[in-house]
Amino acid sequence: MANSGSEQKRYFVEHLSVLLVVAGLCVLLSISGALSFFNRYVYDSMMQWLPMEPSGDVLIVGIDEYSLREIGRWPWDRRVHAQIIQQLEKQGARAILMDLILSEPDRARPESDQALVKAIQDAGSVYLPVHVEQLRSGGQLIEVLPHSFFARAAKGLGHVDLELDGDGVARSVYMRSGIGQPWWPHITQALLEGEGLLSPDKYPAGEDEGFSGLANVRKYQRYIPFAGPAGTYPQVSAVDLLEGRVPDQLVKDQFVLIGATAAGLGDVLPTPLAGQGELMAGVEINANIFDALRRDKLIQAMGQVWALVLGVLLALLAPLCLPLVLPRWSIPVVIGFLGLTLAVCYGLLALFNLWFPPAAALLSAIVAYPLWTWRRLEYSMAYMRNALARLAEYSDLNRRLTEPAPMSRMLRMLDQVLPVRAWRLQTQGGAPVTGGEQLAPVDWRGQLARRYPFRHEGRRYELWVAWRQGLDADTYDYWIRAMLSRTEARGRNTGPRYEVIEKHVEKLRNEEQRQQALTRFFQVGLAQMSEGVLICDACGGVVFINPQAAYLLSLEGVGQDTLGLADIGRELEFGGDRHWIELVQAVLADGRVQKECRNRRGMDLYLDMILVHAGDQPGRMLIISLKDISDVKQAMRTRTEMLDFLSHDLRSPMVSVLALIGKMRHGEDGERLRDFLDNVEHYAQRNLNIAEQFLQLARVESEEAVEMIEQDMLDVVESAIDQVQIQAQTRDIGLRFVYDQDVDVWVRGNNELLERLVVNLLTNAIKYSQEGGAVEVSLYADQDKVLCQVRDSGVGIPEEFQDKLFERFSRASTSGGARTRGAGLGLRFVKVVTERHGGDIEVQSTPGEGSCFTLSLPRIQVDHL
Repeated sequence: MANSGSEQKRYFVEHLSVLLVVAGLCVLLSISGALSFFNRYVYDSMMQWLPMEPSGDVLIVGIDEYSLREIGRWPWDRRVHAQIIQQLEKQGARAILMDLILSEPDRARPESDQALVKAIQDAGSVYLPVHVEQLRSGGQLIEVLPHSFFARAAKGLGHVDLELDGDGVARSVYMRSGIGQPWWPHITQALLEGEGLLSPDKYPAGEDEGFSGLANVRKYQRYIPFAGPAGTYPQVSAVDLLEGRVPDQLVKDQFVLIGATAAGLGDVLPTPLAGQGELMAGVEINANIFDALRRDKLIQAMGQVWALVLGVLLALLAPLCLPLVLPRWSIPVVIGFLGLTLAVCYGLLALFNLWFPPAAALLSAIVAYPLWTWRRLEYSMAYMRNALARLAEYSDLNRRLTEPAPMSRMLRMLDQVLPVRAWRLQTQGGAPVTGGEQLAPVDWRGQLARRYPFRHEGRRYELWVAWRQGLDADTYDYWIRAMLSRTEARGRNTGPRYEVIEKHVEKLRNEEQRQQALTRFFQVGLAQMSEGVLICDACGGVVFINPQAAYLLSLEGVGQDTLGLADIGRELEFGGDRHWIELVQAVLADGRVQKECRNRRGMDLYLDMILVHAGDQPGRMLIISLKDISDVKQAMRTRTEMLDFLSHDLRSPMVSVLALIGKMRHGEDGERLRDFLDNVEHYAQRNLNIAEQFLQLARVESEEAVEMIEQDMLDVVESAIDQVQIQAQTRDIGLRFVYDQDVDVWVRGNNELLERLVVNLLTNAIKYSQEGGAVEVSLYADQDKVLCQVRDSGVGIPEEFQDKLFERFSRASTSGGARTRGAGLGLRFVKVVTERHGGDIEVQSTPGEGSCFTLSLPRIQVDHL
């Protein structure tokens, strides 16, 4: 238990270490931003599946190449810009965002500035940009504002700066920006606030914040959910607008954004939804920002703390679940949690406009698999080494069971045990080894010689065996093959010798084979025992029961899981006052109990219960053995009956003979001598008959097999009648034999025993019939049976005695006096012989009217005889 607890503790520590390493890696990757490129790739891929539908009230007026060709090179006269604003106002534009930098006055044409100021003032809803730029590389940052008279005329100002990621793609924007303080809202935010479509508290400037010097301070970074690639929003050319070729319905109530779309004129940037090499003008990017801001679709990055927490949780799911699944499911589980992480990222983006960078969690979860596999493999290897060391302590019996037997042992078995006349062992290129008698070459090619090819230690052998007789060759052939199989080493797949794990697996495989051999050895041994064996654990559960015990306890087909120790005694009967539970309590207290009992089948059993200790698990066990001692008990009863018989039936006549002899010594000679000799002859003949019956019964009961041949029961019965004819005539009893000569009554049996059987039935019928009576014998066939009936008109047999009639030394009380007393062996002989022939014997009797014995034997066909 201590060893197991130590291993569990080590397993827990290693599991916890893996979790800490994975969590630490996830935090490190998240803070360092080392996987930003992968996060950007995931974001761009998900944006392909989450495009924002563009609104129908956004219009872009583009200063494109066509307008430059028609109006002239850039910069244009500001009266052109004034005309554009005037045309938009005339056609009913709702608001105008002019994405053009007007930081300097036109000193050559001041009237143009005046015209633009007037157009802005007349429109009333024109918004101008603020731009933060650097004077030179590494120089001072400045805010580039519209000139004062343009700024005063405009309804609102806002910055137009975009945030470019490390790969140069525009994905996000800061909603507040400024030098020293995040004062300026984004120009789209200024437009929406100015038109009353966005609350000023949505992205407040935070005037209470301190001045941060000349740095560009920015707040509220938001990712842009682009509606699509360049050209998603409707665009018109500035020259078409000026020349009146744009329909009023295309401009009316629209939010119009004016900006440069010509190449090289303004900012053109790559976006997540842009195709290969495709760029989007800054004015269209602002259109996407405006549309998303108005619909509250801007995407916010998850806070760093919450992103770390969620990332660590998602990264730890895989190593937390890996110990709970089989190794073959490890990779699918890791892949599943990678998919779950991406699904969580996608769900947050689609449902809550929240961006969670998943790269750190994904890579940490991937690293968890080899890390955990490494530790699990090391843990398994350590356990395997310890298990092999523990098994080696008890492998002596396993080794003897599984390792090949030496060839010398097999040859000694051939010499000393098997009925082999001679043997010869030969291998290629080697001298043969022989044993037994010296045989001529011709004898090795005879019918009694057998050849057995086999392999031993990688070499081919041939074993020739010459048997003494053909029966031996057929009988022991299987044992020769078993010996060869025992000496043959099993092929082993050793695998690459440089592979350490494979070496340990090979050792474990060998131990597994030894354990399996040991388990099979005990299972087969216990199952084949003639004694019943039953094993119970300390809680009374039956952990093993062999077929013999199940039979003796009438538990065939009963599940072991449903059996308990208390249930076993229900099938047993004990003499005296002790019961099963008391015996169980006694063995638990004393360690062993032995007792004779009987089961429900009427079998005498010897019960032996012993208490053993089998280590920590399974702990204390109760082994119960049951041995059938019915034959022993029957032999003891037979011995007792035999002693009774010898002391009475054989002793009494001899006592009578001695008494008569003594009487004659003191009596007179003459006629009484003749009577004396008659009595001596009667008692001597009676003892002879009893001895003959006893010997016949003993012989038929002791013989295991009786020689059987085809017999005609007509000849058997006629011969038996001839033997008792004189006995019947002496008592003036008629014998009548009834049979049908055309019916075949053939059986398979022993002639001597069948004839003696019928003689015993006839002798009893004559003995117990009245003088002058008759005995009728009938022989006939009934389907597949041959029946022989012996009917007398004698004293009959009481009904209560008929069940015991065929038992040894049994006699009915109405036998008719001293002359008809027998030893009770004749009918026992009849019963035993009948059973040996697979037949049956029945009796029908009524006291005072006679008896009828019916012998039934299996009938055989005689067509081939």
